[in-house]
Amino acid sequence: MKKLNLAFLWHMHQPFYKDGQDGTYHMPWVFLHAVKDYYEIPAYLKEYKGIRQTFNLVPSLLVQLKDYEDINVDDLFFRTMLKKPSELTSEERCGLVPQLFMANFANMIAPFRRYAELYSKNSRSGMFENTERLFSDAEILDLQVLYLLSWTGNFFRREYPLIENLIAKGKGYTQEDKISLMETLCEAVKRIIPLYRELQDAGSIEVSATPFYHPILPLLIDLDSAKEALPEIPMPAAFGDFGRDPQWHVEAAVKYYEDVFGSRPSGMWPAEGSISGRAAELFSANGVKWIASDEDVLAGSSGLNFSVSAERKKLYRRHYYETASGKINIFFRDKILSDLIGFTYSGMDAAKAADDFVAKLKVIYDSVDESCVVPVILDGENAWEYYPENGEKFFRALYERIGREKWINTVTMSEAAELADVPQAELDKIRAGSWIYGNFTTWLGHREKNEAWRLLNAARQTVDRMQDTDKKEKAMNEIHIAEGSDWFWWFGDDHFSLQADVFDKLFRGYLINAYRILGTGIPQELYIPIKRSYKSGLIRKPKYFLTAVPDGEVTSFFEWLSAGEFDLKFDSGAMHASSNVLRRLFFGYDAENLYLRIEGAFNGAMDKGYEIETEVTGSSPAKFRIPLKTGRGENGGGIKWGINRIAEIALPHRNMPDNTGRLYIIFRLLKDGEAVERAPQYNMVEVDLSDNFGDDWIV
Repeated sequence: MKKLNLAFLWHMHQPFYKDGQDGTYHMPWVFLHAVKDYYEIPAYLKEYKGIRQTFNLVPSLLVQLKDYEDINVDDLFFRTMLKKPSELTSEERCGLVPQLFMANFANMIAPFRRYAELYSKNSRSGMFENTERLFSDAEILDLQVLYLLSWTGNFFRREYPLIENLIAKGKGYTQEDKISLMETLCEAVKRIIPLYRELQDAGSIEVSATPFYHPILPLLIDLDSAKEALPEIPMPAAFGDFGRDPQWHVEAAVKYYEDVFGSRPSGMWPAEGSISGRAAELFSANGVKWIASDEDVLAGSSGLNFSVSAERKKLYRRHYYETASGKINIFFRDKILSDLIGFTYSGMDAAKAADDFVAKLKVIYDSVDESCVVPVILDGENAWEYYPENGEKFFRALYERIGREKWINTVTMSEAAELADVPQAELDKIRAGSWIYGNFTTWLGHREKNEAWRLLNAARQTVDRMQDTDKKEKAMNEIHIAEGSDWFWWFGDDHFSLQADVFDKLFRGYLINAYRILGTGIPQELYIPIKRSYKSGLIRKPKYFLTAVPDGEVTSFFEWLSAGEFDLKFDSGAMHASSNVLRRLFFGYDAENLYLRIEGAFNGAMDKGYEIETEVTGSSPAKFRIPLKTGRGENGGGIKWGINRIAEIALPHRNMPDNTGRLYIIFRLLKDGEAVERAPQYNMVEVDLSDNFGDDWIV
């Protein structure tokens, strides 16, 4: 009987946040995802025993998880959390408070009433208000405990009475509550790796690995491989060879995996799904039987067009590539199905999402003539904060739904490679690429990314010239950490992070450490930040003066023709942005008013008690609210608005903060007076009122 073999792979990874010399962790994301995701996602398979999956664990992640089993781990976040709020310095408070709000509002903050109150207080504060004076010591304590609780997964919430009791308590937490919670969570981290071993020994899962510090292996092997997918990509200057580094990352990963799990890994998920012909050779030479990438890489390698249904079904064969060391199996992820779980289903009813997923599998099943393999591969940790209840309803609905279908068979990647009834297809070549756009532009090509490669390579060549074996080995480990993909991800303007400066500092710090270990002079350029360009929400500046009628409609083609345009969701991240209500701003002005036109997904919020709050900051701040309901209005200060398909606001210059030049604007969506959304999420809209467009003409 024909079968659809569904091969899930969940990739678990975080950058290496530990400074190699002082041993300090600079960001707590490994710990937070440990207590929320690394145990939780595989734990479902203890209940749904018929579901078989693959989990990919990066060795550098496992190293960090081990450290977080002890509350005395040297982590900057832990240092401040362990202190009494009254003992925190002003600098520590200012660094801690923003971290304590780094959680999804709808699914992690709002379920805790006290947390939502404190979030609203923070959101209502002025853009430039000093956070050290915003919260009392008691409020800081509540924030600390609630933040940790919000990041705690459902299984740990149910399995530890202390956690259950603290959730029930709700507020008024003590220093003792906080310390006990942190100790309990560190104890919980100890259960993570044993769970994977248990499930693998039981045959429920396969555990795979990634080259040790998560490097883009094809680029380490040959930087010019980036030109295979994009011949015109700008390349770094003054570049040399990375020698045995690619081999080291693979060998070290295999050895570490064997130490933890008692056997060599059968397969590897290359960092960022990045593969090439030479990378496949290297994996195969180290005994790796399967690797995986994205359908775009297969399309580029085979010339297939997966938008054509007759060709798309070829995606679901068993692909392999012949190397000098033998055949290596390669799986190519179904981008559509994988991204539906990662980015779309979080906004749907769980049962309907599960039904939709199975319905799409049925379309694939009906399209093929023989049994097939459908690889669904995605990030195993970051999507779930965008799902209600950390995705529990979705996982349960999905696994129950899959279990009812006799034509679906869930398999590990190694099992999929051995399925005799699934047709095989040999690849004559592999066009180097990754799971993002099928190329390497996320890690190479931008001025900042190329500068990071140049600095890395210069340090690498300096280490290579060292004769002292002991120093060379220690310095080379710093180089290996800096070869990880994550540092290059945050350079350039294609991704946004509030902590981009920390990633920059860590990357340069590893290179500085290498020089310091060698005892050579440290290049002064390593003390200059690489990160200088930032993604901006500004799409275009105003072209000329405009006068708009605030009636909630675009009354004519010319009304907003000369307006500036700003993407209000530019810094929200792909998964979060899809749920935003406030999405786009058009703005302009004449001699009397500043005009704002807000577009968004108003249908679900209109006439339901929502308000839009606008904060305008010049040399002083001013705030005003308008109800999100159909109609027109005016307040006592002369501010006029109209809301229908869009929201239009006319703000008289006389109501502006005492400033005649630049203004900074943020918007908040309020529900019953509580802030539920802010746009932009981390930035401000800058408006320059000083431009008189004297040299511009509009026809």
